[in-house]
Amino acid sequence: MHDGATRTFRVHVPPAGDGASRLPLVLVLHGGGGSGRQIEIGSRMNAIADREGFVAVYPDGTGHIRTWNGGGCCGSAVTDDVDDVGFFAALLDHLEASLCVETSRVYATGMSNGGIMSHRLACELADRIAAIAPVAGTDMTRACTPARPVAVLQVHGTEDGHVPWDGGMGCGPAGVPFTSVPETIARWQARSGCGASLARFFEEGDGHCARSADCTGADVALCTIEGAGHSWPGGGRSADVVECPADGEQSTTFRASEAIWRFFADHPMR
Repeated sequence: MHDGATRTFRVHVPPAGDGASRLPLVLVLHGGGGSGRQIEIGSRMNAIADREGFVAVYPDGTGHIRTWNGGGCCGSAVTDDVDDVGFFAALLDHLEASLCVETSRVYATGMSNGGIMSHRLACELADRIAAIAPVAGTDMTRACTPARPVAVLQVHGTEDGHVPWDGGMGCGPAGVPFTSVPETIARWQARSGCGASLARFFEEGDGHCARSADCTGADVALCTIEGAGHSWPGGGRSADVVECPADGEQSTTFRASEAIWRFFADHPMR
């Protein structure tokens, strides 16, 4: 229970989770209309968790279509002002009390509305979240003053029809104008004292990742997936995404979950 409502989540503990060794923890948030089970399958994160030895947690949003209150989006979670930040704080309290969690290595990623929510968590739970990696979800916070610098890896397709690269209204049901990818990166660069330039450091298939220069706070990076639409690159196809003609194809050659974990592994809380 949180804030008078029953909240649900799925937990995947790797074989290395013997209860004695402290393990990193990754929150993986579904998009609007999805579920913890859906993103567990779609992200293919469990296999990486088993190989690398981290706990993967898949919470469920609220309302009929299960959304998150990411600030400016989405659905009834916003209109009902659901306390999702409080829920995640309570969830982390529960997980850290019941599992052997390395509290300096707690991370958040998510798809679409889940990615939007991860931006808000970096803003408001910076004392708990070491790094975030939003996929196809931009920064929709109204105000953001993190208590400490949080490392950010934004993953986004250039032909995303739902959360457009250049911002504005998408083709999906959200009904709100989205922050652009360049503006999202610029905001985090400003929060972390980074220069505006980006230097490429990784390429795979139709994607490439670039890191901000001269950050005095935490790293800010962007993985650009050329021609890709509103989907998890290298993941399973989601039946929950509303089809629209403006949306690009799903990348099958860039493995987002692998890139995300590498980024997380390099960015414990400092």
